[in-house]
Amino acid sequence: MSPSRPKPSEIAAEAKRLWLPFIWRNYIKNPQTSYLYPESSAIRVGPDKRSRQYRTRVAIMEGDPVTYALGWYQSAIRDPAHQDFMRIPVVNTANEKRAGGDWESGLMAPEECFARRSNLVHALTMPWNAQMGREENFYPIPQRGGVYSPEVYVFRGGPEQDYATFASEDIVSLPVISVAPIRRPKLDESGMRYSFVQEQELMKEKMRTVLRIAVYCGHHNLVIGAFGLGPIFRNPPRKVAQMWKELIFEEHEFRGVFTDVVFAIDSNMVGHPPKGGQTDAAIFREILHPSQIFPPYQAGTERQ
Repeated sequence: MSPSRPKPSEIAAEAKRLWLPFIWRNYIKNPQTSYLYPESSAIRVGPDKRSRQYRTRVAIMEGDPVTYALGWYQSAIRDPAHQDFMRIPVVNTANEKRAGGDWESGLMAPEECFARRSNLVHALTMPWNAQMGREENFYPIPQRGGVYSPEVYVFRGGPEQDYATFASEDIVSLPVISVAPIRRPKLDESGMRYSFVQEQELMKEKMRTVLRIAVYCGHHNLVIGAFGLGPIFRNPPRKVAQMWKELIFEEHEFRGVFTDVVFAIDSNMVGHPPKGGQTDAAIFREILHPSQIFPPYQAGTERQ
């Protein structure tokens, strides 16, 4: 890190001292800023949410998912035909035990970086409720559950922008789905597959939770970051990409539900690949390439 760049711990201290109280005073209208869904099977996607009118489109981008979600929404509403376009939810790779994880330290991980540039921690913990004699604690996040925050206010750029602060008129909110992925599962010798099917299936169930909360809360577009990837969580990227493909395009519950899904994978969060290896973004592009999702129809085979 360049000496001229602010330290993440200093950014966090300033956010805690100045920005979180500012957002609380000026932007929070409803004290219920988050909702817990402890068991996602209770909000399974019904047939009324599925459509055969379109094929889900997927894009794989390299960069920060929060920045992409904000930019996507801003671009959409500039078009007069999309003035009622819903804000784009982003998936928070959550710490299962505490909101923001180690955001006050220098840890460079997805949730920690997000927490330093937004009121994510307050949105998840709702400290103002304690002053009114009621308190809700969503932690630890249940194994098959997640938290939906309709409005998380972003007041800084990301690490790639040195956490530059926004002008007050540029502070914007976006919905956030917080789910805790499997942390450091046991992998086989290749490091590319789960050793235990139970851990693989639990990870897939957590991914289902992400999709179910999105649909239940009325969203058909979604930005997913490096969910479960990188040195903190260490899930195998190829298998994770395959599971997303299976869920979104092959599992009956979710086929035809989403319009657009963006996977924004920040190389600063997942690290560099081994020499001669593929980046996580390249792996996702390969697995989620249209030729893999919609293989050409061949004579003599039955259409799905």
